[in-house]
Amino acid sequence: LFLAPRLHAAWVIAARASRSAFFGLGFYLTAAVALLLATTLVLNNLAFADENTLIVMVRPLYLPVFLAAVLVSLYLSLNATLSVARERDRGTLRVLLFGPVDAVSYLGGRLLGQLILFAAFAGLAVVWAGGLAALSNMNVHVDLLAVLVLGLVANAAIVSFGLLAAGWGRTSRAALVLFVVIVLLALVFQFGDQIILQLANRVQPNRQDPILFLRQVLAGANYLLLWLSPYAQMARAMDALVVGSLSSVFAHLAAMLGQMIVYFAGAVYALQRSEL
Repeated sequence: LFLAPRLHAAWVIAARASRSAFFGLGFYLTAAVALLLATTLVLNNLAFADENTLIVMVRPLYLPVFLAAVLVSLYLSLNATLSVARERDRGTLRVLLFGPVDAVSYLGGRLLGQLILFAAFAGLAVVWAGGLAALSNMNVHVDLLAVLVLGLVANAAIVSFGLLAAGWGRTSRAALVLFVVIVLLALVFQFGDQIILQLANRVQPNRQDPILFLRQVLAGANYLLLWLSPYAQMARAMDALVVGSLSSVFAHLAAMLGQMIVYFAGAVYALQRSEL
């Protein structure tokens, strides 16, 4: 297909996917839960600051918005994974790929549809932040918009990974299991490393202690995860944003874009291979 027909096909698929989500409950429930979680974290931070007489809190909305963005993007990625897998199970995808669209335009449309949904959530998050600031007399920095932009790019990367899982999974069940297992392993590596580190600081193990070996294994896995996980890159970009290191922000942003390209290219290859 040429570029113009591809773009048109991708836009039609994106509009259909986003329209379906806007008329459903899943997106709104996920956004509500994400913002409720973010509100709880902000209120806890304010209570902690009040109890400890803290006058200044550095970017109190960063972590709540980050966690909300992670939750919403995981939902959107899982939604994209299941949508592609189900259309392949029903035979709809084979008809489309032999008809008006190819793998690039189809997956590109799916990706664009999820980006539209995340952009809608980002708009809700801006309204939420403004309302929370008005009620609590808390300053909202303009760079919160930069955090949401980072979230949008991270969402593009994790949705591309979901499309990759859908391409490699032969059925919707296999795609779901593949996606969930990999995400859970990533969370275990990341949070397990922090738990083992705290445990090692408490017990002060010797060199032969298996805790140190496990700590080294998890540290190595986390280093690898840094280059595979969009959320790890987003977190480091936010840290760089706090200290004002724009070069680091753009470096991590470029890394997330690279992840998106690699995952999307893998998804296209997997889908073409599975539909031959």
